[in-house]
Amino acid sequence: MDAGSGDSPEISTTMSAPDLAARIAQRTIIGLGNEFLSDDGLGIRVVRDLRKRLPADTATFEELSIGGLELLDHITGYDECVIVDAIATGTHPPGTLYRRVQKDPESTVPMRSSHQIDLMQVVRLAGLLGAAVPRRIVLYGIEAGDITTFHEGCTTEVTRAVPYLVDAICMDLQGPGLPSGDSPGTWQVIHHTLSD
Repeated sequence: MDAGSGDSPEISTTMSAPDLAARIAQRTIIGLGNEFLSDDGLGIRVVRDLRKRLPADTATFEELSIGGLELLDHITGYDECVIVDAIATGTHPPGTLYRRVQKDPESTVPMRSSHQIDLMQVVRLAGLLGAAVPRRIVLYGIEAGDITTFHEGCTTEVTRAVPYLVDAICMDLQGPGLPSGDSPGTWQVIHHTLSD
C-alpha cells in the first residue's frame, strides 16, 4: 500500500452519533497485510488467532490491506487501537517480535513494511480535522523474512513466531490494560523466537 500513489483518497472524518457512541471507550485490533505475499500476511493471521482466543467483547477485529490515510476510517472513534503488521528492519533475524506503544502524535511510526505506515502523521492529521483519535495506539510486529514472494503462507521462522505474538498480545489485553511501555515511541524487542 502506498498512500502517495494515485489520487488522494477521500477521507470521511464524521460518523453518525450511534456509530461514534458505540466506538468510544472501546478497542479495535487491526491486522494489516496481504496473505498472498508470504510474511506480509502475518498481521492478518495473528488477528484471526486473536479472534479465536479473546472474548468477543474484547475488541472489534479487522483484517485490512491498506495503510496511511485510508486507516483513518478504521481507527477514528476508538479509545485504544492495536495494529499488527510485518516489520522489515533488517537488524534482527526473522521471527523477532516487536512492540511499540505510541502516545505522542508529534512523533512518527515508520513500520518498514510493504505498507510504509507513517501512523502518527495520520493520527495528527485526523486530530487537525477534528476526528476522535485513539488515546493510545500499540503496534505489534514480527520481523519478516520475505514480503515479496507470492505465496499463501509465511516463512518457517515467522510461522513459528506467530503463536508467541498471539500469546504476548493476549497477555497484554487480558491484564490491567494495554502496556504504557518503558520507552513510549520506541520499538521494543519482546521476544527472540530463534533463541529458544
